[in-house]
Amino acid sequence: MKNKKTFLIYVYYFFSFLGSISFFVIANFLQLENLEKYIFILSISTIFASTIYSSSIKSKLENNIIKINFTTNTVIVVSVIFIFVCLYLILNEDYFLTIFFILTIIYEVCFNLFSISFVKRNKTLNHSLLLLITSFFKNLSLLLFLIFLDLLKIISIFYILYSLFFMFNYKNLNIVFKPNQKSFNIIDFFYILTGTLIFQIDKIFGESLLSKNNYITYFLIFKCASTFQIIGSLLTQPIRNEMISTERVSGIIKKKLGSVVLILISLLILANILLLPLSKINFFNQYIFEIDIINILVFNFISMCIITHIYNGFYIDALFINNNGRILLMINSIIIFFIATSLIIFKSLVIWSLTMLIAQIIMLLISNSFYKKYV
Repeated sequence: MKNKKTFLIYVYYFFSFLGSISFFVIANFLQLENLEKYIFILSISTIFASTIYSSSIKSKLENNIIKINFTTNTVIVVSVIFIFVCLYLILNEDYFLTIFFILTIIYEVCFNLFSISFVKRNKTLNHSLLLLITSFFKNLSLLLFLIFLDLLKIISIFYILYSLFFMFNYKNLNIVFKPNQKSFNIIDFFYILTGTLIFQIDKIFGESLLSKNNYITYFLIFKCASTFQIIGSLLTQPIRNEMISTERVSGIIKKKLGSVVLILISLLILANILLLPLSKINFFNQYIFEIDIINILVFNFISMCIITHIYNGFYIDALFINNNGRILLMINSIIIFFIATSLIIFKSLVIWSLTMLIAQIIMLLISNSFYKKYV
């Protein structure tokens, strides 16, 4: 029974991830308008989603009630960033995009509260099913292309319906919000913010620095490469639990991590072999990404970037658990400056993806060095 449940969890997570990729492929195939603007807003909203989820994951479960603490300072800082983004969009005279951004944030709040209601109660099967159902209805919403060709309008309807569904079910989640009198740790907040930005800054900058075709291609390659993130997360979850409980990256953990990395690199080699038959399929080349030497390099650099992050993430998390948020913020700031400078100077997808890989290698070296010194 337990094995069947575990199998279903993996199946649901797999198909929800597949649904995430198929959504962009279908939208691209239907040639829906404003796909690049949707990716841009999605990338920005990820920063808020990470903050929401990070706050929620530290919530307390008491008598089956999830208590999420917040401080006035937290609300103020998040609100200032939210208003700044809205002003930026308004000043660019993109008023509907501003409305879409607001709807996206509302959706992210609803989705993450749904998620945390299952995660905190250790209902992994329900959580995987939530992701699958959400992915299914999001793909289903694309049928609205029969009425609208604007992707932003289609997804706006999906967001509104999803938010209404959340409102009708909120009481069943047993979630309460409690003001916290403790001082706000601004360092930890900006660590989370900058940490998220490291993996989103290329998608945010890309909307204005890349051509529409290159921007969409880059994002679709990233979505395909993120398969390694999903596989890596599944393989490393037991190891991560061990690291969190001991608060150290022990020799045994390093050995297990090394084995996971070898598996992921082997899968990457296999993926490259599979690209050969896929290069003969016109649909893949036209609506996902064209399989040529440039895009293959981009795919491999981004994939190795993700694999490297899976490894160095253990050192970063260990530093964070041991109250080294200030050091991590400094590391993140250096990495963001390096990435931003490279993205502005160069407009090549190969250099962009290589920059992301080099950034993760630098993070590994620096975080490993500080880990040895402070943990």
